[in-house]
Amino acid sequence: MKLIEPKPFYFDNGPTAVVLMHSLSGTPNDMRLLGRFLQRNGYSVYAPMFKGHGTYEPLDIIDQGDPTVWWQQAIDAVNYLKEQGKTKFYFFGLSLGAIFATKAIEELPEVEAGGTFGSPLFNSSYAMVRKEFLIYAKKVYQISETDEAVMNDKLAMIDSRLDDFLNKIISETHNVENNLNKIIGPYFVGQGTSDVMVDPDGANKVKQILPDVDLHWYDAGHVLTVNKAHKDVQTDVLNFLEKIEETNA
Repeated sequence: MKLIEPKPFYFDNGPTAVVLMHSLSGTPNDMRLLGRFLQRNGYSVYAPMFKGHGTYEPLDIIDQGDPTVWWQQAIDAVNYLKEQGKTKFYFFGLSLGAIFATKAIEELPEVEAGGTFGSPLFNSSYAMVRKEFLIYAKKVYQISETDEAVMNDKLAMIDSRLDDFLNKIISETHNVENNLNKIIGPYFVGQGTSDVMVDPDGANKVKQILPDVDLHWYDAGHVLTVNKAHKDVQTDVLNFLEKIEETNA
């Protein structure tokens, strides 16, 4: 079977740029619908691909990626867009990407605002994340027609290393939670009511902490950028951005 690996994308349309960061078991493909929508409405959009992602070897995510590497990619995204002549920046992230989008809003002075979809901030348990990553890994090996014995060995290796890997992500998430008070501007939160990957109540906890949260609930699951809520998400994100633009005009 010939497999086409996903890639980052950059849609150029004007001086204002939106960075979209994908999830732990996702790729920039999950952000493409939102990216094209924002491009059509006057924004340049860049979706980097987290190191270790986009291959047909799930171990690459564990071997090549960690919060330090992914945070550097967020910084690199701004620098890349500056090289493209962009002058204003917004960050949004899905799930894992929500951590680094939020950190960018906290830490990078160039970033005006942004927000999250299916954020793991204040997540009560990572048991489902662990379970789903193993399911994802098995699916990838099956798609790539990996020999069953080899697949089982690799899944056992992932299982043995997954807790340490997730603990690094959890630690980074707590750091971001502890710095939320650095966010003084508008912050978008999109959360599915039937999301089983993260604790939906985390969205309410964020709203209690930040002064200007634009919270949206969707009758949908975790991957809001591509599931049945995606059109509503697109409209709400655009409205969020346009309101900021109008306020700052």
